[in-house]
Amino acid sequence: MMRRTYQTFTNVSRTHHRRLHRELVPSTSTASTTPNGGSNTNTMRPSLSSMLLIGTTIGGSCYCLAVLDNRQHKPLVTSINTDVNWKHHHRTTLPTALLATSAKNLADDELHNKQSTSRTFSTRADAYFQEHKKIPLPPIIHDNLGRMLSDDEKIVNPLNSANSKCTDKILLIGDIHGCLDELKALVSKATDEHNNGKQFKAIVLVGDLCNKGPYSAQVIEYVRHQLHWYAVRGNHDDRALAAAFGDETCLAKPKYDWVKVLTDEDVVWMANLPYTIRIPKGLLMEETEQHMNNTSMSSGHDVIVVHAGLIPNVDLEEQKLKTMLTVRDLIPIPRREDDSTTQHYKYYKNSSNADESPIPWVAAWHGPELIVFGHDAKRGIQLEEFAIGLDSGCVYGKKLTGLILPEKKLVSVDAMEVYCPI
Repeated sequence: MMRRTYQTFTNVSRTHHRRLHRELVPSTSTASTTPNGGSNTNTMRPSLSSMLLIGTTIGGSCYCLAVLDNRQHKPLVTSINTDVNWKHHHRTTLPTALLATSAKNLADDELHNKQSTSRTFSTRADAYFQEHKKIPLPPIIHDNLGRMLSDDEKIVNPLNSANSKCTDKILLIGDIHGCLDELKALVSKATDEHNNGKQFKAIVLVGDLCNKGPYSAQVIEYVRHQLHWYAVRGNHDDRALAAAFGDETCLAKPKYDWVKVLTDEDVVWMANLPYTIRIPKGLLMEETEQHMNNTSMSSGHDVIVVHAGLIPNVDLEEQKLKTMLTVRDLIPIPRREDDSTTQHYKYYKNSSNADESPIPWVAAWHGPELIVFGHDAKRGIQLEEFAIGLDSGCVYGKKLTGLILPEKKLVSVDAMEVYCPI
């Protein structure tokens, strides 16, 4: 028989064939142990994370045209020979037209059908939580984007590196809260309209990837598979981690039901999220030369991404975790007689004390670093000289907003619906 190959994008390896076969074989049952000592028997079913496009080619039948990853919309299998030995595969009668399911429907199926069998509760992070009853700190609390990019490049095949097709611009994105469709739409818009269709050097998320919205687990899985995408930990990510580790208080709340579909890989990735990411001025200098009219970015200061904010006049390493995850307002502390030039502040907790006069932390932050943050949807976009807030309330039916550096260009997309009341 004449061998014919229909090639769409790249060649198919034997590994791809085996992966496809594993997704199509009948289910088997396995047991896993929960952190409470119980046993869960789960049925492993073919993953719905991939979309199988099957049909016929001109002149004859074809085993498969493509398998598309629903999370990345990238081809996993893109070339199949027509001389496949069918007796080793499960036959299915299918129409000749391409069979496809929308990404949104697949995401719905993924949430309900993705099995927790890969959640073993045996990672180092799980062991730490089981022993200490608290979430472990990430390996690096205050990370550096230059280091992160360098580490990624060490494990990326240079021939397939995205750097050859990217600019030096960096995209920062506000609170996502499970709004996967809006996340993809925002990146697409920023890429096409503000980056000449090229990839960004890096995409950094300000935290709160999950909770409240429709696709929390899918957002986590999607983001962690993207090259040169990074995130800091938000307060909702933190509580979701506690639920994923088995915290009974969190698990008792229906809003955390979605964590049951997370894998070990998802949970370890979340546990490793830093609390801040510093973007060194050197990463922005080359692009900045093209935007010299932007005086604040050409002044040569670093950018720090944090979920909620920082307290002025406190070293980064001395900032409390609670501050970085949840601060919105501060209380000025009366100046000491021996330190009349420095104003100090403390974290403001809602109280009925009429003598307290809280102020937004951004009003007290005077640099030198530019802080980019989220967490404050009620105030919405905040634009100060040395602080920019990006939480524009997407999950509440408003917008998802990004910031392009170094020119500090805002870009946004509308929420597709109201997912949660504010």
